[in-house]
Amino acid sequence: MLPGGTPPQDRSPDDGADAAGDPIPQDPIPQDRRALRQRLIIGGIIVVFMVLIGITISVLLDRLGTRQEAAVSAPEVPQPRASLPVVLETKDFQLGDCFVNFNPDAPKSEAVACDAGHSGQLVAVHRYPDDQVYPGRDGLKKRTLEICQAAVLSDKQDNYVLTYQLVYPSPTSWDKGDRRADCFVMVSDGNTIKDDLLQK
Repeated sequence: MLPGGTPPQDRSPDDGADAAGDPIPQDPIPQDRRALRQRLIIGGIIVVFMVLIGITISVLLDRLGTRQEAAVSAPEVPQPRASLPVVLETKDFQLGDCFVNFNPDAPKSEAVACDAGHSGQLVAVHRYPDDQVYPGRDGLKKRTLEICQAAVLSDKQDNYVLTYQLVYPSPTSWDKGDRRADCFVMVSDGNTIKDDLLQK
């Protein structure tokens, strides 16, 4: 012991007390690290929550869009005509109608019985919703080709060399309310089809 001093203390640096005798925390976590950790946890929860909301909205919109599309493009059922032949305006064509000397650009065509000689038959129809924005010529052409390819034809199609004829609204007719896209199958060698080509 030094004169006038205090007796030496038997302490090591790791015995849990500082020079004044106060305890020292064993594993101190600074306040800003603790706050940062809390912010990261809260931020992670918010991100997960936002992703879940986005997925939910996406699924709901997809289902609603599919239902609306399904309602609009529900397949039409061919209805027999009361009397044939009959001259029809294009807006009055029905799925399954067969046409003699068919010209897709004409405003009217003569519908005949499908077992009579004809050159074209309406095999698919798609109607767009009234509030649909004009999809453009390429969009209309693509969708009309899809309905053509989805049309179910009978085995009698093998007796003919058929081509698709796509008819869809122009920008002008769309502005006037035309929302119909039609698919016809045709032959190029006159009124040589003598069968109903739609699968029954």
